Amino acid sequence: MAMSVGISPGRTLRTVAGIVTFHPERSRLIGLISSTASDVSRIIVFANSPLGAELKNAFSFAAKDTPVTVVSAGENVGLGKAYNRIVELARLEGAEFILLFDQDSMPSEGMVRRLESLHDTLREQGERPAVVGPTPIKASGESFKVPHRRAHGSQATAISVDFAISSGSLISVAAVDQVGGFNEEFFIDAIDIEWCSRAWGAGWSVWLGDGITMTHRLGKGVIHLPFGLRLTDQPPERLYTYFRNQIVMLRLPYVSAAWKLRFIASLPARCFIYGVRYRFAAPVITAISRGIIDGLLNRLGSRPAHTRSHPDPLSSGRV
Repeated sequence: MAMSVGISPGRTLRTVAGIVTFHPERSRLIGLISSTASDVSRIIVFANSPLGAELKNAFSFAAKDTPVTVVSAGENVGLGKAYNRIVELARLEGAEFILLFDQDSMPSEGMVRRLESLHDTLREQGERPAVVGPTPIKASGESFKVPHRRAHGSQATAISVDFAISSGSLISVAAVDQVGGFNEEFFIDAIDIEWCSRAWGAGWSVWLGDGITMTHRLGKGVIHLPFGLRLTDQPPERLYTYFRNQIVMLRLPYVSAAWKLRFIASLPARCFIYGVRYRFAAPVITAISRGIIDGLLNRLGSRPAHTRSHPDPLSSGRV
């Protein structure tokens, strides 16, 4: 079900923002809408959990003159379906770009316009940018690990990367038309890596803006390892899809050999680190082992019953 509020006659249509929510913190969601509204033609809030009437009414005040469309899924349908519905609505609106957000992100001032400008610059230089994303940083200002860089020319204001995290990504509608939609069977985790890999395989490219930042909360944080290595601190309820979906990507022809080799080489260490992190608790070992087995057997979809004992923070961390 979709509900629209607000009227904005004569606004220039270029970017539609889509925010996927799951039991959101009211203040953070309202702040995200308020900080984004003036730079986009419409905001689409896709609710994977119920939203109260008071919160929905607050959207129009936060967005001011920018229309807000609320899509209530009725249940948790995952991120892939949410993204694809947002793209569908943005396409009907005539938008050139979709700007995806998790509820745990906050754009820097002018981020939307700067990403649009960077996309234009890259295109003028002969690139085919499917995604232009900001550099995510912690609230403290510390940067997250930048995804693996691609040897793809040299740009003064952008870095070509294997993938950009979905939150904050400015995605070309034309690229989605050629590359295809997001993988709904992944449900959550690695959806951005899979789609960006597919975009590279289809002749498009993926970029991060150098100096364009976005504050982001990644999962439960970061596990700091020796030699400066870092690993996303995934909660136990997310480890199943975290491992399953990346195992599935090992058989996909458009995923780079370099990514596959890095993942295979790090897999034993990842399993051990998460085991230690949660003291080898039975639910964690089950989630990891079932994720690996289901990945090898290509069993996808929403998570099995044994991983659903806790709420799944759909919009926390990389997808």
